[in-house]
Amino acid sequence: MKTLSCAHTHTVYCDGKNTPWDMALSALEKGFVSLGYSSHAPQDFDFPYCMPLEKEEAYKAEIRAVQKAYADRMAVYMGIERDRYACVSPEGYDYFIASVHYLKTEEGYGVIDGAPEDLKDYVDRHCGGNGLEMVRRYYELLGEYVLSSKAPIIGHYDLVRKNNASLRLFDEDSPAYRQMALDHLRPLAGSGALLEVNTGAMARGYLPTPYPAPFLLSAWREWGGEVILGSDCHDRRFLTAYYDEAEALLLSLGYDHAVRLGRERLWERYSLK
Repeated sequence: MKTLSCAHTHTVYCDGKNTPWDMALSALEKGFVSLGYSSHAPQDFDFPYCMPLEKEEAYKAEIRAVQKAYADRMAVYMGIERDRYACVSPEGYDYFIASVHYLKTEEGYGVIDGAPEDLKDYVDRHCGGNGLEMVRRYYELLGEYVLSSKAPIIGHYDLVRKNNASLRLFDEDSPAYRQMALDHLRPLAGSGALLEVNTGAMARGYLPTPYPAPFLLSAWREWGGEVILGSDCHDRRFLTAYYDEAEALLLSLGYDHAVRLGRERLWERYSLK
């Protein structure tokens, strides 16, 4: 394992299982160079999933305390995973991960990565049963969000794969799907955003490969894009889950380096070889 960092972690401030202090200890025991916290930003719906608005200041204070305590051993950063429909600004954080977990409807929100039956209901009721229409809306919304927000990190780009593994709402190998995914990713390559190679779905048993799929990672490299590896960790036991496999995949696709949170500066390149 070369990465020795993770910018995508969740704690008890949102839907994670561990305190920030416990997560930091696990990172230090693994020899981490850096650790970033990225609790789900407050939003005014789906409350069990995100950080409560009234706890945001406590979150900031605790992460800064961890940062200070570990200053001579490991770089610690205060980030946030901000959904398109979050109700707080990313200002004041060291970085943020731009993600889309929901698609808006007349009644509320359709959930992309929640219970499979909820996504199926959204597709049936709002997309006429057409899974590719759901995919189009997702990629269009994510692309617009990344560009308009000037996001530093693109979170789990092809998240639509998660529930598709069981629902089969669209054919991931079809030319139509692949072209759609590529067409919406291409404009983001020049934005300066890091494309997250996210092993969370592997750790939780949903998928055999990281987000994004290999064909997207291959195209991203050809376009000159940079990647950052993250475990989307909700349990410190899986802080580096499938990192070795993800690094091997990147090497097989022609990558020789990736980007991580730095020891002396926010972002630094490191060799995968």
